[in-house]
Amino acid sequence: MNISPKEGLVLEQLSSNAGSEMYGLEMVNASNGALKLGTIYVTLGRLEDKGFIESRKEDASVRTVPRRLYKITGAGRKTYLAWSAAMSAYNKGMNGVLV
Repeated sequence: MNISPKEGLVLEQLSSNAGSEMYGLEMVNASNGALKLGTIYVTLGRLEDKGFIESRKEDASVRTVPRRLYKITGAGRKTYLAWSAAMSAYNKGMNGVLV
């Protein structure tokens, strides 16, 4: 299944977090400007619809307004690894090619 570059960035964030859960703003902050607050939740929703991530609401006793926490699924990890390898091969192939 194809994923967009933004979806790849989100899967990368979740994959590199050693299977821990992250919330949207945390991913935006960790991306050094690659992800934006205005698009992160739309992207997370698409990835959840595809089955690549899953989410849950934080325990209400922890915060006044509970956050939604996201983690990558097995299918999401496999998809990310395949996408990452394809992008790496593409970028290697493009080295030296004048556009």
